[in-house]
Amino acid sequence: MVTLVNQGTIIGKEVSMIRTQRVLAYLGIPYAQPPVEKLRFAPPVTDPLPSWEGIRNATEYAPACLQEETAFGALDLPFIQLISEPRYEVNEDCLYLNVFTPFGGHPPPEGYATIVWIHPGNFTTGNPAMWNPYTIVYRQRVIVVTFAYRLNVMGFFTSNDGEAPGNYGIMDQNAALMWVRNNIKLFNGNSNNVCLMGYGSGAVSVGLHMINPQSRGLFAKAIVMSANIFNPSAVKYPHEDQGLIETLITNFGCYPKPTSELMVCLRSVKAEALVSYTSHIDWRPLIDYGLSNNTPFLSELPRNIFERGDFYKVPILTGYTNMEEVLAYDILNPESFPDDEINEEFVSQFLKEIINNEFSSNNSQVCNYDHVIDSVLFFYNPSTPTTNANQARKVIADFITEKNIGASTYLLANYIDKDQPTYMYRFDMKPNTQAATAIFPEWVEVPHLFDLIYVWGIPYWVPLPEQEWDIRDKRTSDIIMSFWTAFAKSSNPTENNIYPIRWDAFTRQHPAILIIDKNFTMSDITTFNYKPFQFWNDYYPKVINVASRCCNETDIASSHRLDKYYFAFSLLATTLLPSLLPLL
Repeated sequence: MVTLVNQGTIIGKEVSMIRTQRVLAYLGIPYAQPPVEKLRFAPPVTDPLPSWEGIRNATEYAPACLQEETAFGALDLPFIQLISEPRYEVNEDCLYLNVFTPFGGHPPPEGYATIVWIHPGNFTTGNPAMWNPYTIVYRQRVIVVTFAYRLNVMGFFTSNDGEAPGNYGIMDQNAALMWVRNNIKLFNGNSNNVCLMGYGSGAVSVGLHMINPQSRGLFAKAIVMSANIFNPSAVKYPHEDQGLIETLITNFGCYPKPTSELMVCLRSVKAEALVSYTSHIDWRPLIDYGLSNNTPFLSELPRNIFERGDFYKVPILTGYTNMEEVLAYDILNPESFPDDEINEEFVSQFLKEIINNEFSSNNSQVCNYDHVIDSVLFFYNPSTPTTNANQARKVIADFITEKNIGASTYLLANYIDKDQPTYMYRFDMKPNTQAATAIFPEWVEVPHLFDLIYVWGIPYWVPLPEQEWDIRDKRTSDIIMSFWTAFAKSSNPTENNIYPIRWDAFTRQHPAILIIDKNFTMSDITTFNYKPFQFWNDYYPKVINVASRCCNETDIASSHRLDKYYFAFSLLATTLLPSLLPLL
């Protein structure tokens, strides 16, 4: 039993896979008041916290936050179906967390290191109950905390003024972190050694807590996986949902003015109906400056804040898989588009479509689309003819991964390494167990989420139909869990490492990246291509800037020619000339 200050006493349960391998689980602990009725579309209330008389049974998970089952996309479903059912109980009353602690033995004098997990799900889906930390807790002797936070319209709707500023889901995360800081000692944890770990939208959330003043001091280090706040679509301005309020007013019969009355109306609407009706919206954290008289949670673009160095500087471990978003594009599935339809022209058309869609969806002011597209094609079109369809698909996979995830991950590492230990990886280890990879095309290597097989020790707790997990996957999982938890304990993934694997810290002078494959090799400029990072982080913004300034045909044609030559020269200067200098 554990007695929580200002809440009450809870009793958890032992969880075991075999009799001698046990951990303690305390499930369904409330960390804020239920966000219902007048607390809907409002920051979480933690003063007072929910309390109770007697002993609370903390042996069952609470429901997940409201979400649509159909909101799981092609990018997520293959992995979700591997570890869990996408169907589970949901409720508007969902602000609960779960604490898993080692059983038996003596904790370190300072207490166990604690990992707080922010689940992925594109800010629209997710359930902490699907993440079973048993293997990590038992084998690595750390505490793991998982929790639910408000999603979709319930977590990110804004009235565009002070009545409902938005970002409640991120504020929920902050409230969960505050609870951990105040209570983790009661579970033999070290409140000064909390590692915030997130994946996908969870990783974006970690970055938001690095720049939010209210979250500073609530964690000591961070693990940021397969996304971050510099991703092109990480955050948005409230005006991007322009028209949503009018649509809600029409559908639910609310009066638009005053806004206080509008919110009274929306708070009385059936929650499930709100979620279902707005499921098509791309919900993301908001740049909420000027929306209320309160201190904004996110006052401006994250990169501006990092440029000023005005962020919480903590050690960081960050990386991505080598084919991040490949499963989101049916066009790359051989069953949909056979090999004889895939060629160099197909690659060019696909890249053009991606760039054009980006401009149209963002209402971009770019005038000279051709100039931008030519620059991208100049960089990504193969220098030699592709000999098979999978080579062409690989070009597209590299483009998607480097543009959307890889470059921003590299950028984040560059900001952090000046002040704190920084470790970066790229995950190239495709599972050896065929049943785990049979759900995606054979040519695909490591798509989004599939590195979590190893981080969470899934080969030890998820049974597969008609096949046992390959022993190589279990061994790899042991290595990855040891790296991640060593970082959580000491800020060094190879501290007290029993495996003969080297992982150098990342610095601007030596941008070391661990390539996690069967060899676990450090990147080398002779074998690893750093140019895509420089293209997307440094050169591409300049291309967009020039293309945005040219708004008449004469200027467009002129700048198009000049900038195309400039791009070719800059590429030459950064790739060929350094190799020639020793000969001069």
